[in-house]
Amino acid sequence: MQGMRIGRIVWGMKPHHPLGDKVSETGDTPDRGYDAWKRAKIEKGLEQAKDREAMIPVAQILRDFGLER
Repeated sequence: MQGMRIGRIVWGMKPHHPLGDKVSETGDTPDRGYDAWKRAKIEKGLEQAKDREAMIPVAQILRDFGLER
């Protein structure tokens, strides 16, 4: 069944949208804030890595996940 025609609407088929409607020259995407979020997350992780005392010991991680040798 290719689709059922009801008036001007065709059910069961994907609508056709030209590629130009999907891609913009400015590069705007729904996730405009993603790059800023990603940068902030990386910077926070790098800052946390400086405090070695606050980090979880590798031996504990290996034990907790059952990866001991």
